[in-house]
Order: sequence, then C-alpha cells, then structure tokens
Amino acid sequence: MCSIGEDDFGDEGGAHAMKEETPPLPLAEEICRKCNEHHAVLKLNQKEPQCRKCFLHYVRHKFRASLGATKIVRRGSKVLVVFSGAPESVAMLDMIRHGLEQDAFKKLRIDPVVVFVDEDFIGQDQVHYEKCVTDKLEILEQFDYPSYYTVLGAQRCCEAKEDRLMEKFQAEQDMIQNVLRGIMSITSKQDFIVQTRKQTYKAIARELQCGYIFLSSIGLELAKTLLSDVALGRGKSLALDIAFCDDRDEERRIIRPMRDLSPDEIQNYLIFAEKPLKSAAVADSFIDKPSLQNLTSKFVDNLQQSFPSTVSTVFRTGDKLGTQKTPVSENQLNGVDHFSILFDKALNITSEAEDPKRCKFCHSTLDYRDSTTLFATEFSRMVSSRINVALSHEEIVESTRRMEQDACKAVNAELEEDEMRQLKRELCHSCRNIFVDFHGK
Repeated sequence: MCSIGEDDFGDEGGAHAMKEETPPLPLAEEICRKCNEHHAVLKLNQKEPQCRKCFLHYVRHKFRASLGATKIVRRGSKVLVVFSGAPESVAMLDMIRHGLEQDAFKKLRIDPVVVFVDEDFIGQDQVHYEKCVTDKLEILEQFDYPSYYTVLGAQRCCEAKEDRLMEKFQAEQDMIQNVLRGIMSITSKQDFIVQTRKQTYKAIARELQCGYIFLSSIGLELAKTLLSDVALGRGKSLALDIAFCDDRDEERRIIRPMRDLSPDEIQNYLIFAEKPLKSAAVADSFIDKPSLQNLTSKFVDNLQQSFPSTVSTVFRTGDKLGTQKTPVSENQLNGVDHFSILFDKALNITSEAEDPKRCKFCHSTLDYRDSTTLFATEFSRMVSSRINVALSHEEIVESTRRMEQDACKAVNAELEEDEMRQLKRELCHSCRNIFVDFHGK
C-alpha cells in the first residue's frame, strides 16, 4: 500500500514524487554528440544525434571496417561490383568511389568493375521493362566505373554504353522465361531465380577475370535469407548464404561488405551524400504471390518495424553456424552445367564422380543421404497418398513397411530410372525440388 498521505502533497510534500521528464529538444537545436560542433541533422533509432559529416563517416567506417577486419580482399584485386539500382547498391558504389578518392593511407585499393544484371524482363510488359532498364542505366552513369550489362542466366556481357542492349540478350531472356513458365510453384520459381543469379555473377566474373564479387545485401535481406533457407531445406548452405564471404568457389568469392548496415542508414546516406544519389526499385513480379519466401519477407519486415534489434540478432545467428568445406571440381565450375541442368530435358549431364560431394546447381555440400528429416517428409507424403482405410490390419502393416523402404529409396534417389536417378543424386534437396517441379515428376 502506498505510504504517501494526503498531507505529503502540500507546499513541499510533493518534492519526492515522480517528476515529468524534460521534453527533448527539437532536432534543429540539437548538437552533434560526436563532434560537439555542428548542428545535428538526423537521429537514428537508439543512436545519438549526428551531423551530416559525422553520419557519413560513421556509415563509411562500417563499410571499410568489414573489409579491413577480415582481410579477405587482397590489395589491387579486380572486383566485380553487382549493380541492381536499389538504394543499397547505389550507396555501395558511392562508398567505393569515396574510398578510391582518399589519401594513400586511407585509400581503398581495389580495381572495381560494375555489372548491371538485368532481371526486369521477368513478368513485365515491354514498355515498362524498357523504362526500368533506361532509368537504371542513367543511375549507373553517376559513377565513373567500367560498366557492363548482362541479363539473368547469361554467361556473357557487353559494355553498358552500347546501343540496343536488351535486344542482344533476347535468347537468354526467352530461355529464362520458358523455364519459369515450366516451374509450377512460386516458391520454386523464386528459389530458381536466386540460385541462377549467383551462377550469373560467377560466370560474368570469370569472363571479366575478377576474383571477388561485391554484393550490396544488408542485414534485413540476410535475415530474410536465413529464415527462407531454413524453410526451403538449404540448411547446409545457410551459413555461406549470409556470411561476409561465400568461398564455395575459391577462385570467385562472393563478398557482402554492406551486411552491417540498416535500411535507415542506407536511405539517409543517399540524402546526405556529397552528391544527390538516385535509386530505383527492384522489380519482383512474384512479390504479391503466395510463397515461402514472401511469407518470410513479410514476417521479417513486421519484425523490423516493431523490434529492429531482433532482426540483427536473427541474421547474426548465421555467423555462429559452421560449414564443411568441400573442394569443387573443374566440371562443377563449368557454367554450362549449372544452367543446363534445368534447361535441358535431354538429361545429358554426366559427372566425374559416382557420388559427388557438392550440388551441381548451388554448390552446397550434399547431405541428403540417409537423412532422417527427409525420410520423415517422404514417408508422410506416401502415407497421405497410399493408405486405404478399407485395408485390413495386416495389409496396413505390410503397406507401411513398403512405404518405409520406398521413402528411404526416394531420399537417396533410388526410385527413378537411371538418368533421372543420376541427376537427382547430383542435386541437394532444395535444388531437387526445383527440378522435380520443373519436370512435373
């Protein structure tokens, strides 16, 4: 029970009571807590007010610190910088430009080559598609880098300043469109695009002789990737899909130097940079369709609005997950094999090893053999499709025993004919689902 009496609230009695907090000063009157000299221009969530100069230094330091702490990228290396037109992609290009303009001690010592991988042709009409590509090429002109253009699924590129770019890659566009039309579920379509995107980056990096590939993925996107990989059954490659360095292909490593930045920091960087920076939205024709990836994305977006610190915790959990490194053979590094697996129905893919150690499409380590989790999934599917309530008890027992054997064979890809069986043995569980969805088997 409260011990404060009515007399305690007299002239002096209320001095010990709870006092109302002093309202914060307007941002325009705040002084930067970093330099204590200039007026603050922004205050990020759970951060102190900052002036423009201190904010830019803070964000750029995050970018440079990620590269400097790991020391993975060697000095003077030729780096393929992937451009998509998204805000984080534009911000990364500007940070690289700023790093190259610094003095000798602070200078970023890489040789950047920018490539625009066009995906806007998927699910869009020709007029809107041409406008999207034109706008992104204009954004790319803000930066004085050697720039190239290619499309999703291509293994070649051309200079971004050439005329009639889209017409030069019509065959690759038609190929991707045909494959996507053949895949039944939206989940498999989006997973196929993600994996093909990675193979496109590596193919272009090989053509331009780049040893590193810079992606502009930020923490929010990596949190979505982590949870999506769990839902899709890509647990074996989860750690590398969100790590700072994906070194499954040691000759062309994927680097994510923007992973420590948040969407608020990216948006404010575009506003307060030395030069006004334009960006464009990345088109996704499947964003409104029901799929595992879209449901995960909506969940993480809602989590970001209510509990932004939790999102950082989610994607950093992936840093604690280890991965087993397996050498990649020359045959698996051939870009033709990656794309032809799903494009060629002739099934003429051959492997050097009878039991390959890596998936032929995504390069993750194969771990399906005798998997209890996959066995439970296959057995459940067979039970729901085969059990007949009219059977006797003895028949049900015998049917269950046969389903257990068939489920074990299905996990190890021993039910299909020789050609199908051999190909499934060379794919991980998630890539196998894409292939089955494509062929309808």
